[in-house]
Amino acid sequence: MLLVLGGMALPGSGHAQRPADNVLMLELLERVEQLETEIRQIRGELEIQRHQVELLQQERALAGQSAYPPGAAAPMAPPPTMERPAGAGQPVLAQPSVPPPTTADRAPAVQPAPNAPAGSEQAEFDAALGELREGRYQEAIARFQRFLAAYPASDLAGDAQYWLGESHYVSRDYNAAKDAFINMGLRYPQSVRLPDALLKLGYIYGKLGDSDRAREVLQKLVQVYPDTQAADLAERRLQSLR
Repeated sequence: MLLVLGGMALPGSGHAQRPADNVLMLELLERVEQLETEIRQIRGELEIQRHQVELLQQERALAGQSAYPPGAAAPMAPPPTMERPAGAGQPVLAQPSVPPPTTADRAPAVQPAPNAPAGSEQAEFDAALGELREGRYQEAIARFQRFLAAYPASDLAGDAQYWLGESHYVSRDYNAAKDAFINMGLRYPQSVRLPDALLKLGYIYGKLGDSDRAREVLQKLVQVYPDTQAADLAERRLQSLR
């Protein structure tokens, strides 16, 4: 493990990994461990709240049962009142007054999604993603890089950083993809795409011949995000690394 953390030489590479890579990777794993701690705390709080809700439901159920003595039936609702309209010989049932439906009660009309205006964050992101889908990887890389330079704090920035890494990955530029995925974890640790980024990092280290580092990243992914599709794929890859 010390060799891994210190930067062991890749098989056939003839040189050690860059020290900066090791520092960034260690920092990323530390961030993931912090997220793991936060997730455990949140799960514990949710478990406490769930238990409190169950107790409240039980108390309400007991209160409802004690409202009437055993064997006694709940009082029936009074029958509807009879009204005799003027000039009619037979009584008719009065209809309960029903207020007209409010705006909140009506189902909202489905509106077509408007096209993002040219030059907006969404339009720029969609254009970059379109380049990637069309297989123009270098154009996609350039567009995602411009997007991140222009909108580093955008809600789409985490996704853009992830797809930048994917663009490098499908281009087989594994070192650039590795840097992109590591930077995603450091800059956008709350992104929902972080498990996928860790999975690709594990794949990349395997392709670069660093099986120990690949195993370390994939095991951390399974540990922190056990209920994700990325964790399932990581488990399969770990089987081949053993």
